[in-house]
Order: sequence, then C-alpha cells, then structure tokens
Amino acid sequence: MAFCKYCGGQVPDGTPTCPNCGGVMDNNAKNTQQTPPPPGQQGQFMGTDTSSFFESTDLANNKWCYVLAYLWILFFLPLVVCPDSKVGRFHANQGLLLFIFTTACEVIAAFLRFFTIIPVIGGIFGLLAGLIGWAAGIIHLAGFIFALVNILDNRAVELPLIGKYRLIK
Repeated sequence: MAFCKYCGGQVPDGTPTCPNCGGVMDNNAKNTQQTPPPPGQQGQFMGTDTSSFFESTDLANNKWCYVLAYLWILFFLPLVVCPDSKVGRFHANQGLLLFIFTTACEVIAAFLRFFTIIPVIGGIFGLLAGLIGWAAGIIHLAGFIFALVNILDNRAVELPLIGKYRLIK
C-alpha cells in the first residue's frame, strides 16, 4: 500500500489515480511515498495542498486578487483579472464554494425566521435561525483567514470539507 503525494491518502498498489483526490499516481514509486504524511499536515479536515499542480510563479502573482476572491460575491475577480491563471481559477472556485455555503446557511436561517410567528415554539426557531446565521459568518471568516494564510505562503490549499468540489474548472 502506497500513499498519495498530493493528499496523503492510502492508495492500493497499481492504482492509476488516487481514490481520495484524483491525483495521478506513477506506479514506479515516483509519485508515492512510503510513509504517511505527518498527522494534521493535510487531509479532509485541513484541506488538501494542491500547490504542486501549479507553477510557482503563478502562485506568487496576483495575490491580492486571490485574497479578494474569498470575500462573498467577489469570487469571480480572479477570472476577470487573470483569466489564464490556473491558480486564479482554483481560488475563484474555492471562493465560490465558500460563497455558496454561506449563502445556503443564510437562506436556511431566513427560512427559520419565518416560523418565529408561531406561538410558544417561535422563540426556538428564532434562536436556531440566529445561531445558524452567526455560525455561517464565523465559518466564512475562518475560511477567509485560512485562505489568506495559505495565499501569503504561496500555497494553494483547498478549504476544509467543502474545497474538494469543482464548480469552476
């Protein structure tokens, strides 16, 4: 059993791609490592580091644009400013995922606020709506800070839990 050099997941011998991240495996042990990565370095919760897929100059250019992609509706900015950049597309996708997640939480909270008019249990719906809205804001802030730290470190790391999805390819 080998380990993927991109995500650190276990890959059965002879498998052409990693079942976790889809990274191409070289069965000559060129793209595999014999020991797993240090705990907490990368994975589902910490986000997969995809920096090795991109050129280092592309990671270092337009950082300001990549950071702004994580501020709500500005996810499209890298697509406009640097349309040929693969890193720009990566950050636009990650920003879009964060925007969709936050917006979905806010829509759910707004839907629950509708039920606050119900006597007796309306307060529970109001409290639940407030908690969901508050949590969405905190999660968005945490995602922004996570992305900011990685962008400033010239790394392209997927957002934890939601970053593995590709809406912008």
